[in-house]
Amino acid sequence: MQPLTWFERTFTFGFPTSMLPFLLERLDGTIIRVQQKIDGIPEEHLGFRMDDKWSIKENIGHLLEVDVISGKRIGEIAAGQAMLSRADVQTAGHYNEMSIRAIVAEFTTGRQTNIRRLLALSEKELAMTSLHPRLKVPMSPVDLAWFDAEHDDHHLVRINQIVKPHR
Repeated sequence: MQPLTWFERTFTFGFPTSMLPFLLERLDGTIIRVQQKIDGIPEEHLGFRMDDKWSIKENIGHLLEVDVISGKRIGEIAAGQAMLSRADVQTAGHYNEMSIRAIVAEFTTGRQTNIRRLLALSEKELAMTSLHPRLKVPMSPVDLAWFDAEHDDHHLVRINQIVKPHR
């Protein structure tokens, strides 16, 4: 079965602030899930590009880059900015040349930083919204957390597809 591409997906937002603890659990859990998926896979296989698409290293690198954007967006929403920053869908790093340890460490640091940012928001800030530039819908920090968790799952599914031949 071929999963939907990220840009074919549709999203409904408007999550209550009380959903945040569950979403933070998913976001935090991605760190462990990434580590489990790469455990025991030789470094050279982690840079393998299947179907001329991103490697496992590049998928994880993309997640860490998205966390940078998400961190910025959390601040934009809390500051009352009308429109969120755009995301770049290309990876900027040369992740296949980096060690997987370095990539996962950087991802972990960024993810934990965003989780702390979300936890530090007041109830008022958690209820604020800004317009997502591509989707053209208002998003709260809670909606952003859900969107990021869904995005994580999208890339974890892709990592599964790449890992399968190497297990």
